[in-house]
Amino acid sequence: MDVSVVIIDWHQPELTRRALASVLSQRVDASVEVVLVVNEADDATVARYRADHPDVVVVAEPTNTGFAGGVVRGIAASSSEVVVLVNNDAVADHGFLDRGLAVLVAAGPRVAAVAATAVLEGRFVPIDPATARSADDLVAADGRRWRRAETGQTLVNGTGVVLDRSGNGRDRDWLRPLDDAPEPAPLFGFSGGAVFLRRGPLAEVGGFDPSLFMYYEDLDVAWRLRLAGYEIRHAPDAVVVHRHAASSGSDSPLVRSQSMRNRLAVVLRNASAGFALRVVVRTAGRLVRDLLRPASAQLSPAAWWRLCREAPAVLRHARRARRDDGFDAAARRRVEAALAPDV
Repeated sequence: MDVSVVIIDWHQPELTRRALASVLSQRVDASVEVVLVVNEADDATVARYRADHPDVVVVAEPTNTGFAGGVVRGIAASSSEVVVLVNNDAVADHGFLDRGLAVLVAAGPRVAAVAATAVLEGRFVPIDPATARSADDLVAADGRRWRRAETGQTLVNGTGVVLDRSGNGRDRDWLRPLDDAPEPAPLFGFSGGAVFLRRGPLAEVGGFDPSLFMYYEDLDVAWRLRLAGYEIRHAPDAVVVHRHAASSGSDSPLVRSQSMRNRLAVVLRNASAGFALRVVVRTAGRLVRDLLRPASAQLSPAAWWRLCREAPAVLRHARRARRDDGFDAAARRRVEAALAPDV
């Protein structure tokens, strides 16, 4: 089974070259095509990539199309039956392609995607709750904080994506020590940072939505694959080492505002009417709380104002896409019946 690996770069040449090297060094019983999409590309950068990697298909984008737009362009420039997405801030472990492809092939054609395992680069130690917080701390679902250290534990970044009943997507096994038992939450989707995708089902459900730019674009595709009756699996031994949030920060205002916007957009496109209404009401409640309690606000007033201005266009796009997708209410309820409870 031939494979096309798509990597998106945006002003991160050192990280991107690491990712390229890790993919190009894979030993795999398949033909491997590598496609590099360079967002906001300049001629000199593109020329260097092409000179250093003549066998790589380099797609130069004059503007920043985000991760979602970059993936759309990368997939269009690729040719293989299987498309593998690898973040530019990730390094593929030896055997990554072989192990992921093996799971995809064995699973059969109704499995449209296989989520890889991402582990965090470096070592981490748990932080006493009484210790002063740091902006670089990572926070687990149970509230435990972890901090990077010279010696410590290897933590899992994710083994796919879980969707809860409030429309929130999160990495399954986020910050789980590598040797601990895996999280029992049902796998809903995949992270676009490391996934194996069948081209046919991906095209059938309309592919990635470039209007999402970044965040929730992978959950959106997974949701539509689920609505179409496809399954998504996990390949435990197909591993990438990920430098978490190397491009956008872990909890920056951009991450929070883009996630809030795109969660709403994805739910409006894919969820049942009742589910969508619940998420809209919760979002409105969050807006009121943030305005009344600015010290603990998730988004600033300016970010909320921007989201409110964009909301009519988001709604129109979601309605058009929902109509074009053509999934009925029964399919939406079927998918939602298997969702994880809220955390």
